[in-house]
Amino acid sequence: MGDGPDRVGAGLRRPVFAGSMTRLLFGLATAAAVLVIGFLHRAAVDAGGDSLATADGEWLVIAASATLLMWIVGTLAHLGSMPLMPPFGRLFVVQMGASFANHVLPAGVGGMAVNMRFMRRLGMTRGAAAGAVGLNSLAGLVTHLLLLAGVVVAAPSAAASLAPRVHWSALVPSGTASAGIAAAAVLAVVGAITWLALRFRRRTRGHRFEITSHLAQDLRQLRAVLRHPGRAAALWGGSVSAPLLHTVILYAVLQSLGNPVPVGTVLLVYVVVSAVCALLPAPGAIGSLDVALVAALVTAGVPSTTAVASVLGYRLITAWLPLLPTACVLVVLLRRRII
Repeated sequence: MGDGPDRVGAGLRRPVFAGSMTRLLFGLATAAAVLVIGFLHRAAVDAGGDSLATADGEWLVIAASATLLMWIVGTLAHLGSMPLMPPFGRLFVVQMGASFANHVLPAGVGGMAVNMRFMRRLGMTRGAAAGAVGLNSLAGLVTHLLLLAGVVVAAPSAAASLAPRVHWSALVPSGTASAGIAAAAVLAVVGAITWLALRFRRRTRGHRFEITSHLAQDLRQLRAVLRHPGRAAALWGGSVSAPLLHTVILYAVLQSLGNPVPVGTVLLVYVVVSAVCALLPAPGAIGSLDVALVAALVTAGVPSTTAVASVLGYRLITAWLPLLPTACVLVVLLRRRII
């Protein structure tokens, strides 16, 4: 699935987060922080789950339909980035399998690997397949940044107040014991990130030429796509539709819980939060995105219980419910050697 944080992050971190140990440590650090916060706020999580159980089913159907549309627009984006034209249905099924891989591996690495294997099966060279995947990631990065800039220009006061005034304190309950546990979790995460940052500084020195080479290749591919209006429309249309559909899902879940937040506010919250969370390579941005969305929604005026329930519903529809069917699709693709 064309998840915003995954595609944005993939465009920035392709060589840097190559090590599996690095990805594992980052994912574990983020997951540990989320578990600690969830434990400290287990009453709010339980209340949010109860609220979600009474949600309006019609709005949830809209959210589920938007999730299905995300696979379709992801298929269109890949069609625009590829120099050949595979069957749409087969490419759509591959995107379903890629969405499962994205929820297992961080930074969109899983989905990129699935799509590269599919392109290789179609007869494309390794370089051509990597170029197509890189172009798709670059388009996702560019459209997300343009959308972020557009939202900031349209609502500068709201955007300026969102980041510095996010109620992170709402995530840390009062009390000496709770504060001590939260502080320990934060120190553990900061320590892990600092250690990894020092490793990245040494490692990225050897990758500077590789990064420049990848970027030049992606720009050449982008120039070639722009010469074909059909491919350009598919690539850019699919890329810009992904964050908009995520916004629709979150908006529909909020509406289902009886909290009519303006759609512009939801768009601002999602675009800003997903751009920030793309810097944390958690699998499917699970953990970092959840915590940040709750905090941003509370800042936007949503009650904390409703904010937790909304993020739970958003995750349930976009990640957890599709997990089993997309895993089955991936297994079938592997057994039939489609990827």
